[in-house]
Amino acid sequence: MFKRTLLLLSTLLLNMTLACEPECRHGLAHAFAGFYGPVIQLSVKDLKNTFSNTLFNITLPSQISSTVPEDVLRNGLTNSLSDTLELFVDQATGKPLEDGIFAVMFSEANPFKGDCNHPARLTRKMPPEGESWYREECEKMDYICGNPPSICHFLDDVKARIVRRIKAQLGGYATFDNGFLVRNVVQTVKLTTDAVLDEYGAGSMKDDPSVLAFKNGLISNALRSLDIWAEMDVKQLCNRAEQKEACDGWDEEIIPEILRWP
Repeated sequence: MFKRTLLLLSTLLLNMTLACEPECRHGLAHAFAGFYGPVIQLSVKDLKNTFSNTLFNITLPSQISSTVPEDVLRNGLTNSLSDTLELFVDQATGKPLEDGIFAVMFSEANPFKGDCNHPARLTRKMPPEGESWYREECEKMDYICGNPPSICHFLDDVKARIVRRIKAQLGGYATFDNGFLVRNVVQTVKLTTDAVLDEYGAGSMKDDPSVLAFKNGLISNALRSLDIWAEMDVKQLCNRAEQKEACDGWDEEIIPEILRWP
């Protein structure tokens, strides 16, 4: 009985070492996140353009235009929103991105886990220490399981999963439920408008009904920009020709990274 238990335990431990272990999984999630950071930056650039086209579709009240140069207000809002979006990029390309990639690869539907030996596709269970898997092994490992050649074989599927998750995350940031973009964009519009009024000695007008209506109009335009971005740009992420290089141009860089893990 003891020998059978010891044999079973040894087999389980052996199978564990033949799969992409936690260090490997987190390492690969981190590597993929590095390639998708520029994709998110491209999407945020689209949002900047949408702000530019939508935010200022509003008439400046005479109370403001008689005191504050319109271009000063426009430039102030444009620069402040640009800073806010840079902070957003830091947020969106950080831990949430890596965690999302880890989840779609190793925790959710069809995870890259489990035995890779039944049925056997490869002639070795793992490379010698310090060596990588071969490209040929990547081609042969044609079912989803827990070793790096399987991840390599299904690279297109992995990328599709990640893009779907990024679309969901970016769309979520632009909704009231998540609030990161909504909250920070609204606050930026309010604070920047008030700061420009203060700078030109017009702080007493902040509560004037026409000024309040103007600020609310700016906020509505900003929120509409977020809606347009989420519905049009985010949903088309990695479907546009100008994004192909950022989304798909790095296979020859990520494949060696995948195959170097035991």
